[in-house]
Amino acid sequence: MSNLLFQSGEKVLFIGDSITDCGRRGDHAPLGSGYVKKVTELITAKYPERQIEYVNKGIGGDVVEGLEGRWDTDVIAEKPTWLSVKIGINNASRQLGAGLPNETYLPEWEACYRRILTRARDELGVGLFMFETFYIEEDVPEPRPLDVDAYNEIIHRLADEFNARLIQTNEAFDRAVAARPGALWTTQDGVHPNPEGHTLMALEFLKQTGW
Repeated sequence: MSNLLFQSGEKVLFIGDSITDCGRRGDHAPLGSGYVKKVTELITAKYPERQIEYVNKGIGGDVVEGLEGRWDTDVIAEKPTWLSVKIGINNASRQLGAGLPNETYLPEWEACYRRILTRARDELGVGLFMFETFYIEEDVPEPRPLDVDAYNEIIHRLADEFNARLIQTNEAFDRAVAARPGALWTTQDGVHPNPEGHTLMALEFLKQTGW
C-alpha cells in the first residue's frame, strides 16, 4: 500500500524565491526546471494513477515580505490542499547588505513568516511543508557571511508551531559536501542549486511525503 500523502484530486502549491521559480514564468513554464519539476516527475512516474495538480508560485528575488504581499492571490485564492514554502536566503542577503543586526531584523522576519503561515492554517487548513534555507560556502570563491543558522532556528521553531513537515536541506547539503569534497551543488554562487543540487532538494522533499 502506498504511503504517499498526496491523493487524486488534491492540489500541491510551491511558493518561494528563485530556487522555486526556476523559469516557471518563462521558458520552463509552468513548473520551472528545478526541484519542483523533479518532485512532480518522480511522483508521477511512481504513482501514475494519482491525478494530482501542481502549482509553482516561486518568484526570483522574493523575500518573506513579498510572499505576504501576494498571499491572497498566490495562495489563498488557489485553495491548495498542501503548501510548500521555501524562503529566507534573500532576506539574509539583504540583512547583510544593510548591516542590520539579528536582534532587530530577525524578529520582524519571524513575525511576517508567522502571519502567512497562520493565514494558511486558519483560512485553508492546508498541510504545510517548510524548507530550511541554505548557503554552500564551499561553492563560492569568496563566501559571504550569511547567517543561515539563525534563520533556520526560526524555521525549525515555526515548523514545530504549525506542525509542518520540515525539509532539512541545509543539513542535507552539509552531508553531501562532506561526502563528496570538491563537487559543486550550486551554480558556483552558494545559493542557486545546479541539477544535482535540485535533485537533492527534491529527494529531501519526497522523504517527507511518503514517496
